[in-house]
Amino acid sequence: MSKRKKVVTKGGSLYRVTVSGRTHSVAKVKVGFLGDSYKEIGKADSLEDALSIIKSHSGREIDRISNW
Repeated sequence: MSKRKKVVTKGGSLYRVTVSGRTHSVAKVKVGFLGDSYKEIGKADSLEDALSIIKSHSGREIDRISNW
């Protein structure tokens, strides 16, 4: 069973972290009118590393994290 986290940066960018086993897959979310699209930007071994990928990709700090 996989778990998902929603991560929002200070600039308002939305990311999804999906945890499956010990792997954290990070995807950039593009919100659309009829549905969202996802672009995978990396994989990590921990949530902390996944957040580092998001910070590096967005160039911004993390604003909030919640369950998807």
